[in-house]
Amino acid sequence: MARRGRSTTIGKFAKLYQDRRVSEIRMLGELLRHEQSVATGRTSGLDARADRVDAAHPND
Repeated sequence: MARRGRSTTIGKFAKLYQDRRVSEIRMLGELLRHEQSVATGRTSGLDARADRVDAAHPND
């Protein structure tokens, strides 16, 4: 009987990529929640002024 799941080499690579996707989705969710809280005026303990880009210095 053939092996299935994460015991195979392909399964191990699939787990690696799945874990990476989950991590990226989690980070994007946290970033989105932070940006939404800044946009609504709630800073949730972070300084909202640090997130604003000054029009005179867009690369700062």
